[in-house]
Amino acid sequence: MPAPRLRVDEEVEVVGLGIYASSLDALLVADLHLGYEEALASQGVFLPPAQYSEIRDLLFSMVDEVGARRLIILGDVKHEFGDVTRMEWRETISLIESLQELGLRVEVVRGNHDNYLVAVLRRLGVPFHDPYLIEQGWLLMHGHLPPPVELFSDAVRRIAMGHEHPAILLRDELGARVKLKALLSGEYAGKRLYVLPALSPLMPGTEVNVERALLSPILKEASLDGFHVYAVDVEAGIFDFGELRYLKLALAL
Repeated sequence: MPAPRLRVDEEVEVVGLGIYASSLDALLVADLHLGYEEALASQGVFLPPAQYSEIRDLLFSMVDEVGARRLIILGDVKHEFGDVTRMEWRETISLIESLQELGLRVEVVRGNHDNYLVAVLRRLGVPFHDPYLIEQGWLLMHGHLPPPVELFSDAVRRIAMGHEHPAILLRDELGARVKLKALLSGEYAGKRLYVLPALSPLMPGTEVNVERALLSPILKEASLDGFHVYAVDVEAGIFDFGELRYLKLALAL
C-alpha cells in the first residue's frame, strides 16, 4: 500500500509518519524503539515481535513514494536506555542493511535511548550525529535536550525533531474516542518547527490536545496552541485539523 503524502510547504511533504525535506533529498523519521517487545517481556508483558516488520514495510513504502536517497532517523532507534540488547542489535542491523540495499544513505541523530548504539552503526558505516545535525538550513535533533545556541542563528531556518510522540484524541457526539498520531508544524524562535510522530506502532503517542506535561524543553517554551496539526493514519491518509487550539476547544465541548 502506498504511503499517504501531503505537501505542507514548498520544502516539506508529510509522508506516512515522517517528512520529506526536498533540499536534503531526505526522508526524516523518529522514534523507532526497536526491541521494545523484549523490554516489555522483561516486565512480564508478552507481545509477539511484530513491530519490526511493520516499521520496515512502512519505511519501504515511504521511501518508494518519494524516491528519497537519504533516510535520517531523528533519535531513539533502540528502546532500552542501557546497553544494546540482542533483539535491538539484530533488528537494527537487519533494518539498516535492508535500507542500504535500496541504495539509501542512512544516518542517525542521537536520541536519549541511543546509548551504546554507536558500535552497531559504526559496523554498518552509518553516520551518527551527536547531539544534532545542521545542513541546508535545517537543524535536525531528537528533542530531549534544550535548544542549542546554533538554533538561533541565521544559518537555521527549519527544525525537525521527535521525542514527544505527538498524537491527538478525538471524541464524537456519542462519546466514542479515537487516538491518531500527529505531526505538528509551528513557529519557534522565528523558525519553522516540525515535530514528528513515533514510527513505532507500539508507541501510540501523547495526546497534545489534552492538558498534560510535555517532554521536550523546546515544546515547553513554544506557543503550542498555534501549531498546525496533521493527523496521520497510514491506511486512511493524512488529515489537516488546523491549529491545535481548536482541537482543544472541540474536545472540551
